[in-house]
Amino acid sequence: MSKPTDSTTDPDEVTTDPAVTTAAPDSTTKHQRIRLWFKRHWKIIIPIAIVLLAAGAAAAYILIYPPKPAAVTPVATKSASPTPAPTPITKLSPLTGLPVDPALADRPITSVIIENHPDARPQSGLGQAGVVYEALAEGGITRFQAFFLDQRPTTVGPVRSLRTYFVDWGLEFNAPVAHAGGNADALDLVGPLGMKDINALSFAANGFYRAKDRNVATEHTLYTNSDLLDALNARLGFAKPASFTVSPRKADAPNAAAPHPNIHVNFSYNGYQVDYTYDPQTNDYARALAGAPHIDRNTGAQIHVKNMVVEYMPTSYGTTRTGEQTVIMQTVGQGRALVFRDGDVVAGTWTKASHSARTKLLDAAGVEIPLDAGNTWYSVIPTGNVVTY
Repeated sequence: MSKPTDSTTDPDEVTTDPAVTTAAPDSTTKHQRIRLWFKRHWKIIIPIAIVLLAAGAAAAYILIYPPKPAAVTPVATKSASPTPAPTPITKLSPLTGLPVDPALADRPITSVIIENHPDARPQSGLGQAGVVYEALAEGGITRFQAFFLDQRPTTVGPVRSLRTYFVDWGLEFNAPVAHAGGNADALDLVGPLGMKDINALSFAANGFYRAKDRNVATEHTLYTNSDLLDALNARLGFAKPASFTVSPRKADAPNAAAPHPNIHVNFSYNGYQVDYTYDPQTNDYARALAGAPHIDRNTGAQIHVKNMVVEYMPTSYGTTRTGEQTVIMQTVGQGRALVFRDGDVVAGTWTKASHSARTKLLDAAGVEIPLDAGNTWYSVIPTGNVVTY
């Protein structure tokens, strides 16, 4: 009789191989454990499986049918405007009409009497002056009165003595006048006319010095500079902004076919012949003295002039109250004038109503002749002298 089987035994746990009569206990135990664990946890497993299947299906759908990106409405944006560069702040110089730093425009004008003896050449600072007067002193020698504002030369000179006409031109600009003494007639005018006086004979220890690099006579070696003059102006109460009637100005008008490109001024003899040559590229005039370029010792460069004015001045010769030879000019009054700028010339009249009044340059219609912005040189010559152009 066959042995009865255990009804609890799972048929899958019994081998079907006839050669094997005993079940593998390890395999049966493992399957039983799994089966029992599943029975205990099927309520949890089934929901998780459903969720996983749903997630897998959703992922597969997205892969097969990817969503279209939502249309994005572009947002208008303002392009960043570049920050403009700050506009430099400038002010027109009352002396030259050029735009300069306000601190320069508001300085006091100072004039210096500079000599033109051959031993004084080349002078220092003339090329940096805003206005220069050139006129005869004694013996056919010319002398300069240079007015400074826009530029501050490191050296100015040689400084020489005062004459009566320099007093009047200093008064025109309400400017201090630096000089080394003067003839008696000129010194007699300083106090009564109220000229702002900077006399090197009084202030030599503070504002003037002797150059040691000039191998010439001592009288040709007296110099000053902008810093020293500033200190003297402050000490004497002259450190106030310039106050005078400014010259009318116009726009530059360079002319490649300039009708009058060459000017020759005859002051006296050969050592004091002056020539100006117009350059349309720079719209100014290169200055020559005694047949050679007139050089400024400070820069080593030839002096260039924007406006050149000739004043024909009634002139006589005499002696001062102390017997000094002197040139007498009728600065108050009127006379012929030539105004050169832009390679051309305007003939007219100069007129000066009083010692302190500003000289006016009038055309044939009596209208003031405007100057180009820049420096101006005045050649003041006796009425009978010749200017060719």
